[in-house]
Amino acid sequence: MLRTAAALGGVLLMGLGPATAAQNLGVYQTTDRKMDFELVTCGSSDKDLCVTLLAARGSAATKQVKPYIGKLVVNKAKAAGENTWRGTMRFGQYDLDGKMRLRPGKSFVISGCVYLVVCEDIKLIPAK
Repeated sequence: MLRTAAALGGVLLMGLGPATAAQNLGVYQTTDRKMDFELVTCGSSDKDLCVTLLAARGSAATKQVKPYIGKLVVNKAKAAGENTWRGTMRFGQYDLDGKMRLRPGKSFVISGCVYLVVCEDIKLIPAK
């Protein structure tokens, strides 16, 4: 259920945009390489995480996804350790509490649960 929502581009976290002194952590793609996401540090201490949907191609470029291209999909997730963040995210119509883990150059994984009942991992890989 969450993979479908993510594929539709509904990964949203409400709030402000990333800080201007952001550190670029890389561009990661869905495993089918149809969606690109840019990861940057953000927030007043530059330790939070912000993720922007950069592009959607092929079957991922739906009318539900297009409004989110160029916009934040994760906003100010709070640092929870080295290369780990926690935040409240919105997948389509679902709000969830999630954990994000970055293995630089290898993967970026978003783990979250909707209503503490349906849990899912969404894995992104480095862009080619």
